[in-house]
Amino acid sequence: MQTSANLPRSTRALLCAGLCLALCTPRAARADGAADEAASKVLFNDGRKLAAAGDYDKACTKFEDALRLHVGVGIQYNLADCWEHLGRTASARALFLGVAASARAAGQNEREQMSRDRALALEPRLAHLVIDVHDKDPELKVRRAQALIPASDYGNDVVVDPGKYRLEASAPHKKPWSLEIEIRAAESKTVDVPELEASTASACENGTEPPTEKPPKAEHASAPQPVERDSARDTHLGPRTLYTLSLAGVGVGALAAGSVFALKYHANNVAATETCPTSVDCTQAEIDHHQHLVDDAKMFRTWSFVGFGVGGAALIGATVMYLGSAPAAQTNARTWTLAPVAGGAWGVSALRSF
Repeated sequence: MQTSANLPRSTRALLCAGLCLALCTPRAARADGAADEAASKVLFNDGRKLAAAGDYDKACTKFEDALRLHVGVGIQYNLADCWEHLGRTASARALFLGVAASARAAGQNEREQMSRDRALALEPRLAHLVIDVHDKDPELKVRRAQALIPASDYGNDVVVDPGKYRLEASAPHKKPWSLEIEIRAAESKTVDVPELEASTASACENGTEPPTEKPPKAEHASAPQPVERDSARDTHLGPRTLYTLSLAGVGVGALAAGSVFALKYHANNVAATETCPTSVDCTQAEIDHHQHLVDDAKMFRTWSFVGFGVGGAALIGATVMYLGSAPAAQTNARTWTLAPVAGGAWGVSALRSF
Protein backbone atom coordinates (compact mmCIF):
# COMPACT_ATOMS: atom_id res chain seq x y z
CA MET A 1 0.00 0.00 0.00
CA GLN A 2 1.34 3.38 -0.96
CA THR A 3 1.51 6.00 1.86
CA SER A 4 1.20 9.74 1.49
CA ALA A 5 4.96 10.06 1.80
CA ASN A 6 5.37 8.05 -1.36
CA LEU A 7 2.87 10.25 -3.40
CA PRO A 8 4.25 12.83 -5.83
CA ARG A 9 4.61 16.33 -4.50
CA SER A 10 1.99 17.75 -6.93
CA THR A 11 -0.53 15.12 -5.86
CA ARG A 12 0.08 15.84 -2.18
CA ALA A 13 -0.51 19.57 -2.88
CA LEU A 14 -3.86 18.92 -4.60
CA LEU A 15 -5.02 16.71 -1.74
CA CYS A 16 -4.13 19.38 0.83
CA ALA A 17 -5.94 22.08 -1.14
CA GLY A 18 -9.08 19.93 -1.46
CA LEU A 19 -9.06 19.09 2.24
CA CYS A 20 -8.67 22.73 3.18
CA LEU A 21 -11.49 23.73 0.86
CA ALA A 22 -13.76 21.10 2.32
CA LEU A 23 -13.05 22.12 5.88
CA CYS A 24 -12.87 25.89 5.46
CA THR A 25 -15.86 26.65 3.17
CA PRO A 26 -18.69 25.89 5.66
CA ARG A 27 -16.83 27.80 8.31
CA ALA A 28 -16.49 30.82 5.98
CA ALA A 29 -20.19 30.62 5.10
CA ARG A 30 -21.12 30.45 8.74
CA ALA A 31 -18.86 33.42 9.43
CA ASP A 32 -20.49 35.49 6.63
CA GLY A 33 -24.02 34.54 7.81
CA ALA A 34 -23.17 35.53 11.33
CA ALA A 35 -21.73 38.85 10.16
CA ASP A 36 -24.89 39.61 8.13
CA GLU A 37 -27.11 38.71 11.03
CA ALA A 38 -25.06 40.91 13.36
CA ALA A 39 -25.19 43.82 10.93
CA SER A 40 -28.93 43.27 10.47
CA LYS A 41 -29.41 43.39 14.23
CA VAL A 42 -27.59 46.71 14.41
CA LEU A 43 -29.78 48.15 11.64
CA PHE A 44 -32.88 46.77 13.33
CA ASN A 45 -32.00 48.42 16.66
CA ASP A 46 -31.33 51.72 14.89
CA GLY A 47 -34.71 51.46 13.20
CA ARG A 48 -36.47 50.87 16.50
CA LYS A 49 -34.88 53.98 17.94
CA LEU A 50 -35.87 56.11 14.92
CA ALA A 51 -39.44 54.76 15.02
CA ALA A 52 -39.69 55.54 18.73
CA ALA A 53 -38.59 59.09 17.91
CA GLY A 54 -41.30 59.33 15.21
CA ASP A 55 -38.85 59.47 12.26
CA TYR A 56 -40.58 56.74 10.26
CA ASP A 57 -38.98 57.64 6.92
CA LYS A 58 -35.49 56.79 8.17
CA ALA A 59 -36.78 53.99 10.38
CA CYS A 60 -38.36 52.21 7.39
CA THR A 61 -35.07 52.50 5.48
CA LYS A 62 -33.20 50.86 8.37
CA PHE A 63 -35.73 48.00 8.61
CA GLU A 64 -35.59 47.41 4.83
CA ASP A 65 -31.79 47.23 4.89
CA ALA A 66 -31.88 44.89 7.88
CA LEU A 67 -34.38 42.62 6.11
CA ARG A 68 -32.10 42.32 3.07
CA LEU A 69 -29.30 41.03 5.26
CA HIS A 70 -31.32 38.69 7.41
CA VAL A 71 -34.93 37.51 7.14
CA GLY A 72 -36.51 37.67 10.57
CA VAL A 73 -40.13 37.74 11.70
CA GLY A 74 -39.42 40.58 14.11
CA ILE A 75 -37.90 42.72 11.35
CA GLN A 76 -40.90 42.07 9.08
CA TYR A 77 -43.37 42.98 11.79
CA ASN A 78 -41.64 46.26 12.62
CA LEU A 79 -41.32 47.15 8.92
CA ALA A 80 -45.07 46.55 8.43
CA ASP A 81 -45.78 48.80 11.42
CA CYS A 82 -43.47 51.47 9.96
CA TRP A 83 -45.20 51.32 6.54
CA GLU A 84 -48.58 51.71 8.24
CA HIS A 85 -47.40 54.95 9.86
CA LEU A 86 -46.27 56.23 6.45
CA GLY A 87 -49.72 55.54 4.98
CA ARG A 88 -48.63 52.58 2.85
CA THR A 89 -51.65 50.61 3.95
CA ALA A 90 -51.64 47.99 1.18
CA SER A 91 -47.95 47.16 1.68
CA ALA A 92 -48.33 47.05 5.47
CA ARG A 93 -51.37 44.74 5.27
CA ALA A 94 -49.58 42.32 2.92
CA LEU A 95 -46.52 42.20 5.18
CA PHE A 96 -48.62 41.67 8.33
CA LEU A 97 -50.26 38.68 6.63
CA GLY A 98 -46.79 37.39 5.70
CA VAL A 99 -45.69 37.69 9.34
CA ALA A 100 -48.81 35.80 10.43
CA ALA A 101 -48.00 32.94 8.03
CA SER A 102 -44.37 32.77 9.25
CA ALA A 103 -45.45 32.90 12.88
CA ARG A 104 -47.92 30.09 12.33
CA ALA A 105 -45.21 27.95 10.71
CA ALA A 106 -42.97 28.62 13.72
CA GLY A 107 -45.75 27.82 16.19
CA GLN A 108 -45.93 31.41 17.47
CA ASN A 109 -49.69 31.60 17.84
CA GLU A 110 -49.75 34.86 19.78
CA ARG A 111 -47.66 36.72 17.16
CA GLU A 112 -49.77 35.17 14.40
CA GLN A 113 -53.02 36.45 15.88
CA MET A 114 -51.58 39.87 16.58
CA SER A 115 -50.39 40.20 12.98
CA ARG A 116 -53.76 39.12 11.58
CA ASP A 117 -55.54 41.65 13.78
CA ARG A 118 -53.27 44.41 12.50
CA ALA A 119 -53.96 43.39 8.89
CA LEU A 120 -57.72 43.27 9.50
CA ALA A 121 -57.67 46.75 11.07
CA LEU A 122 -56.15 48.19 7.88
CA GLU A 123 -58.89 46.96 5.52
CA PRO A 124 -61.24 49.99 5.92
CA ARG A 125 -58.34 52.26 4.97
CA LEU A 126 -57.31 50.41 1.86
CA ALA A 127 -57.34 52.11 -1.57
CA HIS A 128 -58.91 50.03 -4.34
CA LEU A 129 -57.96 50.42 -8.02
CA VAL A 130 -59.56 48.72 -11.03
CA ILE A 131 -57.84 48.99 -14.42
CA ASP A 132 -60.11 48.11 -17.35
CA VAL A 133 -58.12 47.46 -20.50
CA HIS A 134 -60.08 47.72 -23.77
CA ASP A 135 -57.19 46.93 -26.12
CA LYS A 136 -57.06 43.17 -26.87
CA ASP A 137 -53.55 43.26 -28.33
CA PRO A 138 -51.65 40.28 -26.84
CA GLU A 139 -48.43 42.32 -26.88
CA LEU A 140 -49.96 45.17 -24.87
CA LYS A 141 -48.01 46.17 -21.74
CA VAL A 142 -49.65 48.16 -18.96
CA ARG A 143 -47.53 49.60 -16.16
CA ARG A 144 -48.28 51.36 -12.89
CA ALA A 145 -45.40 53.48 -11.62
CA GLN A 146 -43.15 51.60 -14.11
CA ALA A 147 -44.15 48.25 -12.57
CA LEU A 148 -45.65 45.81 -15.07
CA ILE A 149 -49.24 44.86 -14.27
CA PRO A 150 -50.06 41.19 -14.99
CA ALA A 151 -52.79 40.67 -17.57
CA SER A 152 -54.62 38.57 -14.97
CA ASP A 153 -55.16 41.76 -12.93
CA TYR A 154 -56.96 43.58 -15.77
CA GLY A 155 -60.46 44.43 -14.57
CA ASN A 156 -59.83 43.10 -11.05
CA ASP A 157 -60.05 45.06 -7.81
CA VAL A 158 -56.46 45.49 -6.58
CA VAL A 159 -55.48 47.21 -3.32
CA VAL A 160 -52.71 49.78 -3.71
CA ASP A 161 -50.96 52.23 -1.47
CA PRO A 162 -52.55 55.71 -1.55
CA GLY A 163 -50.66 58.24 -3.63
CA LYS A 164 -50.01 59.48 -7.16
CA TYR A 165 -49.36 57.03 -9.97
CA ARG A 166 -48.54 57.21 -13.63
CA LEU A 167 -50.31 54.61 -15.72
CA GLU A 168 -48.75 53.71 -19.08
CA ALA A 169 -49.83 51.42 -21.92
CA SER A 170 -47.75 50.47 -24.95
CA ALA A 171 -47.77 47.98 -27.79
CA PRO A 172 -45.70 47.50 -30.96
CA HIS A 173 -46.72 49.77 -33.87
CA LYS A 174 -49.13 51.74 -31.69
CA LYS A 175 -49.08 55.14 -30.07
CA PRO A 176 -48.33 54.93 -26.32
CA TRP A 177 -50.90 56.06 -23.78
CA SER A 178 -50.37 57.46 -20.29
CA LEU A 179 -52.41 58.98 -17.48
CA GLU A 180 -51.57 60.58 -14.13
CA ILE A 181 -53.92 59.57 -11.32
CA GLU A 182 -54.14 60.12 -7.58
CA ILE A 183 -55.90 57.76 -5.21
CA ARG A 184 -56.54 58.35 -1.53
CA ALA A 185 -57.02 56.05 1.43
CA ALA A 186 -60.40 54.27 1.53
CA GLU A 187 -61.06 55.37 -2.08
CA SER A 188 -62.12 53.10 -4.94
CA LYS A 189 -61.23 54.20 -8.47
CA THR A 190 -61.67 52.66 -11.91
CA VAL A 191 -59.46 53.67 -14.83
CA ASP A 192 -60.19 52.78 -18.47
CA VAL A 193 -57.22 52.11 -20.70
CA PRO A 194 -58.49 52.82 -24.24
CA GLU A 195 -57.65 50.93 -27.40
CA LEU A 196 -54.35 52.30 -28.65
CA GLU A 197 -54.19 54.07 -32.01
CA ALA A 198 -51.90 52.84 -34.77
CA SER A 199 -48.74 54.91 -35.05
CA THR A 200 -47.92 56.89 -38.20
CA ALA A 201 -44.65 55.00 -38.63
CA SER A 202 -46.54 51.71 -38.60
CA ALA A 203 -48.92 52.95 -41.30
CA CYS A 204 -45.97 53.92 -43.51
CA GLU A 205 -44.30 50.53 -43.02
CA ASN A 206 -47.49 48.79 -44.10
CA GLY A 207 -47.54 50.82 -47.30
CA THR A 208 -50.55 52.89 -46.33
CA GLU A 209 -50.67 56.62 -45.99
CA PRO A 210 -52.04 58.21 -42.83
CA PRO A 211 -55.51 59.64 -43.30
CA THR A 212 -55.39 63.20 -44.59
CA GLU A 213 -58.10 65.63 -45.32
CA LYS A 214 -58.97 65.54 -49.01
CA PRO A 215 -58.92 68.90 -50.82
CA PRO A 216 -62.20 70.01 -52.31
CA LYS A 217 -62.74 68.63 -55.79
CA ALA A 218 -62.17 71.26 -58.43
CA GLU A 219 -64.96 71.79 -60.86
CA HIS A 220 -64.08 71.38 -64.51
CA ALA A 221 -64.06 74.72 -66.24
CA SER A 222 -65.67 73.45 -69.42
CA ALA A 223 -68.43 71.45 -67.76
CA PRO A 224 -71.83 73.13 -68.08
CA GLN A 225 -73.21 74.11 -64.73
CA PRO A 226 -76.92 74.37 -63.99
CA VAL A 227 -78.00 77.96 -63.47
CA GLU A 228 -80.91 78.76 -61.27
CA ARG A 229 -83.27 81.29 -62.80
CA ASP A 230 -83.71 84.44 -60.81
CA SER A 231 -87.14 85.90 -61.36
CA ALA A 232 -85.93 89.30 -60.18
CA ARG A 233 -83.13 89.39 -62.73
CA ASP A 234 -85.34 88.02 -65.52
CA THR A 235 -87.31 91.27 -65.46
CA HIS A 236 -84.22 93.13 -66.72
CA LEU A 237 -83.27 92.46 -70.34
CA GLY A 238 -79.65 92.30 -71.33
CA PRO A 239 -78.13 94.46 -74.09
CA ARG A 240 -78.11 91.59 -76.60
CA THR A 241 -81.83 91.01 -76.10
CA LEU A 242 -82.60 94.70 -76.45
CA TYR A 243 -80.66 94.89 -79.71
CA THR A 244 -82.47 91.83 -81.02
CA LEU A 245 -85.88 93.22 -80.16
CA SER A 246 -85.03 96.64 -81.59
CA LEU A 247 -83.80 95.15 -84.84
CA ALA A 248 -86.90 92.99 -85.08
CA GLY A 249 -89.06 96.10 -84.53
CA VAL A 250 -87.25 97.91 -87.33
CA GLY A 251 -87.76 94.91 -89.58
CA VAL A 252 -91.46 94.71 -88.87
CA GLY A 253 -91.87 98.47 -89.36
CA ALA A 254 -89.95 98.43 -92.64
CA LEU A 255 -92.03 95.50 -93.91
CA ALA A 256 -95.20 97.36 -92.95
CA ALA A 257 -94.00 100.47 -94.79
CA GLY A 258 -93.04 98.38 -97.82
CA SER A 259 -96.49 96.81 -97.82
CA VAL A 260 -98.14 100.27 -97.73
CA PHE A 261 -95.96 101.49 -100.57
CA ALA A 262 -96.74 98.30 -102.50
CA LEU A 263 -100.46 98.91 -102.07
CA LYS A 264 -100.08 102.52 -103.25
CA TYR A 265 -97.99 101.33 -106.19
CA HIS A 266 -100.72 98.85 -107.09
CA ALA A 267 -103.45 101.51 -106.79
CA ASN A 268 -101.58 104.06 -108.92
CA ASN A 269 -100.69 101.41 -111.46
CA VAL A 270 -104.40 100.42 -111.80
CA ALA A 271 -105.45 104.08 -112.04
CA ALA A 272 -102.79 104.73 -114.72
CA THR A 273 -104.04 101.87 -116.83
CA GLU A 274 -107.55 103.23 -116.60
CA THR A 275 -106.55 106.81 -117.44
CA CYS A 276 -105.45 107.15 -121.05
CA PRO A 277 -103.25 104.05 -121.11
CA THR A 278 -102.45 104.46 -124.86
CA SER A 279 -102.38 108.30 -125.04
CA VAL A 280 -104.79 108.06 -128.00
CA ASP A 281 -107.85 110.32 -128.06
CA CYS A 282 -106.83 111.69 -124.69
CA THR A 283 -106.78 115.26 -123.57
CA GLN A 284 -103.57 116.86 -122.43
CA ALA A 285 -104.88 116.83 -118.88
CA GLU A 286 -105.57 113.10 -119.06
CA ILE A 287 -102.14 112.49 -120.53
CA ASP A 288 -100.54 114.56 -117.77
CA HIS A 289 -102.58 112.80 -115.08
CA HIS A 290 -101.63 109.42 -116.49
CA GLN A 291 -98.00 110.37 -116.46
CA HIS A 292 -98.31 111.60 -112.88
CA LEU A 293 -99.88 108.28 -111.83
CA VAL A 294 -97.08 106.36 -113.54
CA ASP A 295 -94.42 108.48 -111.87
CA ASP A 296 -96.03 108.00 -108.44
CA ALA A 297 -96.38 104.26 -109.05
CA LYS A 298 -92.68 104.02 -109.86
CA MET A 299 -91.80 105.97 -106.73
CA PHE A 300 -94.06 103.78 -104.55
CA ARG A 301 -92.53 100.67 -106.12
CA THR A 302 -89.03 101.90 -105.28
CA TRP A 303 -89.95 102.66 -101.70
CA SER A 304 -91.70 99.31 -101.48
CA PHE A 305 -88.48 97.58 -102.54
CA VAL A 306 -86.57 99.58 -99.96
CA GLY A 307 -89.07 98.78 -97.20
CA PHE A 308 -89.17 95.07 -97.95
CA GLY A 309 -85.38 94.98 -98.31
CA VAL A 310 -84.70 96.78 -95.06
CA GLY A 311 -87.43 94.87 -93.22
CA GLY A 312 -86.20 91.49 -94.46
CA ALA A 313 -82.59 92.29 -93.61
CA ALA A 314 -83.55 93.53 -90.15
CA LEU A 315 -85.59 90.42 -89.39
CA ILE A 316 -82.82 88.15 -90.67
CA GLY A 317 -80.31 89.99 -88.45
CA ALA A 318 -82.64 89.74 -85.44
CA THR A 319 -83.07 86.02 -86.07
CA VAL A 320 -79.30 85.51 -86.25
CA MET A 321 -78.76 87.42 -83.01
CA TYR A 322 -81.51 85.45 -81.28
CA LEU A 323 -80.12 82.09 -82.38
CA GLY A 324 -76.62 83.17 -81.40
CA SER A 325 -77.74 83.72 -77.80
CA ALA A 326 -79.73 80.48 -77.64
CA PRO A 327 -78.22 77.10 -76.63
CA ALA A 328 -76.29 75.23 -79.30
CA ALA A 329 -78.92 72.53 -79.47
CA GLN A 330 -81.48 75.09 -80.61
CA THR A 331 -79.38 76.30 -83.55
CA ASN A 332 -80.10 73.05 -85.35
CA ALA A 333 -83.85 73.43 -84.98
CA ARG A 334 -86.10 74.48 -87.80
CA THR A 335 -86.39 78.26 -88.21
CA TRP A 336 -88.77 80.54 -90.09
CA THR A 337 -87.48 83.60 -91.95
CA LEU A 338 -89.49 86.44 -93.49
CA ALA A 339 -88.25 87.64 -96.88
CA PRO A 340 -89.70 90.09 -99.39
CA VAL A 341 -91.08 88.72 -102.64
CA ALA A 342 -90.98 90.70 -105.85
CA GLY A 343 -92.30 89.68 -109.18
CA GLY A 344 -95.83 89.12 -110.26
CA ALA A 345 -97.02 89.89 -106.71
CA TRP A 346 -95.79 91.98 -103.80
CA GLY A 347 -95.62 90.70 -100.26
CA VAL A 348 -93.69 88.75 -97.68
CA SER A 349 -92.88 85.04 -97.79
CA ALA A 350 -92.04 82.81 -94.85
CA LEU A 351 -89.07 80.51 -95.50
CA ARG A 352 -88.37 77.44 -93.33
CA SER A 353 -84.77 76.26 -92.94
CA PHE A 354 -83.64 72.88 -91.62
